[in-house]
Amino acid sequence: MMLDSNVIKAKVAELLRVDPMKVQDDTIVSDLVADSFALVEMVVELQEQTGIRLMQKDLQGVRTVGDLTQVMVRLSAAA
Repeated sequence: MMLDSNVIKAKVAELLRVDPMKVQDDTIVSDLVADSFALVEMVVELQEQTGIRLMQKDLQGVRTVGDLTQVMVRLSAAA
């Protein structure tokens, strides 16, 4: 399934229960969620909802929402 960045951002906002307007490409992920456990839960939920397997190496350079969407779009295109 091919995803686009807007779908991923909407899912992130929904999972973190934040205003979708706060979920922009340049938003620092850790600014949206201070609790690292909640961040792990978000990644697990994203995997389950999208069917994309995110490995630790895929997430190493992820700092912003834009970084996360780029990784997920790339992996969805390869699936």
